[in-house]
Order: sequence, then structure tokens, then C-alpha cells
Amino acid sequence: MPNRKPLQTGWDMSELPTALASFLGTLTVTPQLLALGEPTHGLDTFPAWRNRIFHTLVEHHGFRSIALESDIIAGLRVNAFVHSSQDVLYTVMEQGFSHGFGAVKANRELVEWMRNFNAGRAPAEHLRFYGFDAPLENLWAASPRASLLALHAFLTAHLGGLSVDTATLEHLCGEDARWTNPAAAMDPSKSIGNSDEARQLRLLADDLSSLLQIETPRLAAQEGYWKAQLHARTATGLLRYHAVIADPAPTRVARMLAQRDLMMADNLSAIAEREGERGPTLVFAHNTHLQRKLSTMKMRGMSLEWWGAGAHVSIRLGKRYTFVAAYLGLAPERAIGEPAPDTLEGALMDPARPATLFTSQMLSTALPKQRAARTDIPLQAGYFPLEVEHLSLIDGVLFLQNAAS
Repeated sequence: MPNRKPLQTGWDMSELPTALASFLGTLTVTPQLLALGEPTHGLDTFPAWRNRIFHTLVEHHGFRSIALESDIIAGLRVNAFVHSSQDVLYTVMEQGFSHGFGAVKANRELVEWMRNFNAGRAPAEHLRFYGFDAPLENLWAASPRASLLALHAFLTAHLGGLSVDTATLEHLCGEDARWTNPAAAMDPSKSIGNSDEARQLRLLADDLSSLLQIETPRLAAQEGYWKAQLHARTATGLLRYHAVIADPAPTRVARMLAQRDLMMADNLSAIAEREGERGPTLVFAHNTHLQRKLSTMKMRGMSLEWWGAGAHVSIRLGKRYTFVAAYLGLAPERAIGEPAPDTLEGALMDPARPATLFTSQMLSTALPKQRAARTDIPLQAGYFPLEVEHLSLIDGVLFLQNAAS
């Protein structure tokens, strides 16, 4: 490692309770959502640190829930398990997560820890698990059928006969495989999102969602109301997403990304509202979903721009939304070498502190206003370097020297 003068600021994460308490003490408002980003998926170290941080937040700062970048509908099964359902852990991990995240060791450890924490405690003290992503994968999105039928069943149970019956919804939705065709992601002609059936479903989903809102004074106290709201958001959001998939406009991919993040933001807002009286929520996802700045990405020759969930939620919650972005020095398994000393990440390298937490104000004060851009990151690494000009839109930075730490 070249000779570097370590920054004389920040908190050593080897003293985790002290570091977190010190960071939270700099905030003028206790966050309702504390968002912790990771700079790329697939490295074990960031979910492992997330677990340690969550344990400390639960034990010392009153946090009672966590929300991960995973399918919110599938996550209901995980939440039931941590509340002591008799489900099997292997099945919960396989079917309760999207994007393959159920195979992540730290996610399994998180679920087991939450279940053990809840055991023997009063329900009011239980931890809750949430996904906050939409029911979709990288190349397909789910059918709206399950959420439409769940919403319809709730409304029927409490309001009686509706203007549309389940048979009509089932017929219009058809087989789920029609919706989940991965070829549609890059070929709009393969999507059914603009079919007559899909357009009819969008009108029906809007009608059912509006009815749920209109009857809120009657329904809000009913068991299952929060899930009915969730299914209403999911059904309408998925139908919008499928409509974008079917649109051949050159902006379609950026709009797909934007629609997904808007669904994430709506889910996070609903989680924040539900958990408000119980305590704050830790949110964990890729930095691009949680950041306030415009998200950008290059893919298949396209330069894509869209607003991530964090940009929306930050406007809605104001100072009750806090974003800590995570970055790293090197990750040999991703062909990410040691950063040059004149880059921002290079300035943060300190072999005496494998992991350090900073406020953005600390870094803005300690670092020169101009730092070289980091150019050593392979595109396939999925890592977007930290830039000095974006520090004003970040509340904190968790920096790891090495992905192996």
C-alpha cells in the first residue's frame, strides 16, 4: 500500500455501539427510516455488517423492524416465520426472498436471529421483517393476479358484492406465465402489458384501489387492512410496470427502472407509517436505490437515468430519512484493486481501521474539494464510486478497506 496519511476523523466500527451512538447523536432528528446502502450485490461483507448494525440498533436504539431489497409479498412469509410460524427455514429462505437473496448466508442468519429474539417476547416487542421491492426479477415481473384476488377478497369480505367477480379477474389475468416471459424485458413485442386484457385490468385495479381508499374509515380497523393496501399498491404498480415493458419507446428501460423504484418508495412510505409508533426501521439495499441523487447506469449501450426510491422517500419524510452509503477500497474477487491515493476512496484507506463510519460533513471538511474520479472499476462489478460532489446528499459513509473484512 502506498504511503498514505489516514484521515483523523470518523468512528472505528470495531467499537460498533459507540460508533453508531456517536453517528446517531449528530442527527437533529431521530430517523424513522435509517437506510444503509451497499455499493454492489454479492459480497458477503456488507450483509454481514448490516446484521451487526441491526443487532445494535435493536438492542440500544429501539429499532423494531428491517426492510430489505426483496419482494415485499414474498417477505410476508419471512415475517410470519420470525413470529414463530411452523414453516421450515429452508423453504422460507427459498420462497421468501427474490433475486436469489435467500441463498445469502447473512440473510439466513438474520432470519434465525430475529426468530430467536422474538421467542418469549410479547407481540408488541416483536421484530418485523419486510421486503420492500416489487414482485419482480431482473428480466420479468409477476402477474397482478395474486394481489388483485387478495384485494378483491378483502373488499368482498367487508363490503359485500362488488362490480367485478373473481372469475372475471381470473379470466383477464390468464396464466401467470404470460406475464413472466423474460424475453419481454428487451423485446416489448413479447409483453402482454398493452393487451386488451391488461388495459381492462388496469381500470379494474384502479377501481378496487379507489374503493379501498374511499372506505378507509370503515375498513382501517379491520384485520388485514394493511395487507389489502399492500396488494392494492402491488396490483396497480405491476400493471403500470407491464405497460412500460410493452412500450417500444427508447426510454422504456429507464422508465422500467423508475417505476420499480417508485414502487419501492411507496412500500417504504407505507412501512414507515405502519412502524412509526413502534420504532425506527433499518433499510438495506443497493446504494442506487437509497441515494438522493439521480441514479445512472450504462447498460447495453444505453445511458440510463432515473430517480431511486431514496430520492422520493427523502422528500416525503424529510429529516426522518437518513442515508448511509457504503463503499469499499478493494475487492479482488470483483477485480476491484486498491484505489489510487488521489481518489476519494483512496483517501479513506486506513489499514488500522478495516471499517469506519463517517458523517458526510466530516468528509466534506477533511477532504479537498477536488478528488480524482476512480476509474479502476470494471463495469460488470456493479459498483459506483463515491464522488465528493455528492457528499451533500449523503448523511453518512460506511467505508470498508477490503471486501474480505
